[in-house]
Amino acid sequence: MDTTLLLEVHIFLSTIYGGLIAGFIYDIYRTIRYFSKPRKFLTYLGDLLFWTITASIFFIILIKNNWGEVRGYTLIGFFLGILIYNKAFSRFIYLICLQVGRVLKEFLSKLLSIVFYPFKMLKKTSPIFKKIKRIPVEMVKEIKKHKKIISSKK
Repeated sequence: MDTTLLLEVHIFLSTIYGGLIAGFIYDIYRTIRYFSKPRKFLTYLGDLLFWTITASIFFIILIKNNWGEVRGYTLIGFFLGILIYNKAFSRFIYLICLQVGRVLKEFLSKLLSIVFYPFKMLKKTSPIFKKIKRIPVEMVKEIKKHKKIISSKK
């Protein structure tokens, strides 16, 4: 084979690899969305972040292997990689991501309960804590009540 043809095959296989990576990142993003259930604004922000990362991967692969030249076969390779990932690997990888997500969610909930346990006990046992919690609210009420007197002082 000619060396230029070998180079073109290498570039094509690299773009397929980039498509596989993009599919894997999409499964991770899908898992994060499954557990966090974001609202509209965070969905837009997450989509923007996902597409920024995906475009970065695409351009890094192009720059490293193809000196940044966008050709038809590079786009075909990238989309072919995504298609292969979705048809062959996505179902299994997504299930693994969900299992890892459940373990992480359980671990983080236990860790947070351990971290916040002293504060819960302090809140339950100390009646003075309720009084301390009301101080900022009372201060704001008093400031509003005496606003004219405070602002007229020179």
